[in-house]
Amino acid sequence: MSDIVAFGSGYKGGTGKSVLSSLVGYTLALNGRKVLLVDLGEYGSSTNLCLEEDPGPPYLSDFFWGKATWRDVIVESSYSSNLWIAPSSKEQGPIDAESLEYLLDNAGKYVDYVILDLPSYPGTLLDPIAMLADIIVLVTNPDRLSILAVKNWISTRPFAKNKLKIPVLNKYHSLLHKWLDKMREEYGVVFPISFDPALTFTFTETIKEAYSLISKRTREEVMLLVQRINKPLLKVTG
Repeated sequence: MSDIVAFGSGYKGGTGKSVLSSLVGYTLALNGRKVLLVDLGEYGSSTNLCLEEDPGPPYLSDFFWGKATWRDVIVESSYSSNLWIAPSSKEQGPIDAESLEYLLDNAGKYVDYVILDLPSYPGTLLDPIAMLADIIVLVTNPDRLSILAVKNWISTRPFAKNKLKIPVLNKYHSLLHKWLDKMREEYGVVFPISFDPALTFTFTETIKEAYSLISKRTREEVMLLVQRINKPLLKVTG
């Protein structure tokens, strides 16, 4: 069975979850791991990054509504033969946890990792989805609001006690080191991912193109995160 990895930020949007989940999924695929990326967002951000074009229906929402099977909605990415996407449409609608668990149980037999690209959400709306994960990647930015949002989210969820939590400080710059220090005080080991123009998608369009243009530093930071996910039982110090 596969490991299920959820990328979340609590109620704070704009932290770069979709970019990071797509980047990690693509990197894992390039390194020989079979990956299914499940796009749970309303705007299909990771779908757009990981597929050359809109695959058209059926989308993940069609599966939730009983209009398609789990096999029908999974699309292979042309960017890697090891990467598959369960795409979102612009009208995702409600996410049914039991249906998603059924999809994960079945599709998980064929891949090494399932990545859940969680949207930001208020209250406990998507907690049943986050509960399905074995690993939760906590995606923050170097600012007070996003760090507080993640802390308030994960510290008040009883299910999180039994999960491997991997804190990430996304869009990091050394001038903002005080936020890295604060996160290390809270979590111990933190994985910074440097701000990289290629990941703003102002001059890049796909995750494949962005990966080819990110800096050596960013690539090394992403690989450290991938290695941590790849070895969840490994004790990390630093």
